[in-house]
Amino acid sequence: MRVIRDMDLQLDMAFVLWCQGEDPSGKLSKAQQSSLNRELLLESRQLLKPSVVYHPFPLREVREQSVVLDSSAIFRGHLLADRFGLAERVALALSTVGSGLEERASWYRESGDEVRAVLLDGIGTAAIGELAEQTHRLIRDEAQKRGWQASAPFQPGQLDWPLGDHKVFFDLLPAEELGLRLDSQHLMIPSKSISSAIGLGHDMLPLAMDRACKYCPLGDDCRFSRK
Repeated sequence: MRVIRDMDLQLDMAFVLWCQGEDPSGKLSKAQQSSLNRELLLESRQLLKPSVVYHPFPLREVREQSVVLDSSAIFRGHLLADRFGLAERVALALSTVGSGLEERASWYRESGDEVRAVLLDGIGTAAIGELAEQTHRLIRDEAQKRGWQASAPFQPGQLDWPLGDHKVFFDLLPAEELGLRLDSQHLMIPSKSISSAIGLGHDMLPLAMDRACKYCPLGDDCRFSRK
């Protein structure tokens, strides 16, 4: 079990702008939005607490409708089972940038500064996206040292994998050490957090991100789409 705190996030301005989308006020030029973002990025350095916990779990068997780990934990879903059919282990990970940025965005909103609130929220979206990619690289690189390949990351809510299976992540990983909890809809709190399950094995075929995105219910609405 590996827990990593205070990971270094390098946020590219173009990526931040992409995550934010259009100017929420309709009055800022791109130059003005970039200038305000530079101010908010400096502020966010004190607010972001990027942390990750992950562990590769042995795989007991893959059934037609489920994936069974050696701990007897079960993930449900026909398409998920199809993707992990060649896996020998399944790495589970939880990543979060903490609640500080989310709380500051709420403070801006309550203070009547909707522009800063929305832009700061977009910075948080960029941060958790970058952290998720770093997490996948960590797991992929460790797998390669063992001669394994790694699939693209999947999470509950993708494919036909129910959100309720987030509970398995929280049963097997020390989520509380990262300040994480689940709400009544099985969504993670703080909201700038993400789970991932990655198939590992000698014969595991890497699944390109564009194909992984194809099965995500967010579709074209996701700002992380690589289209």
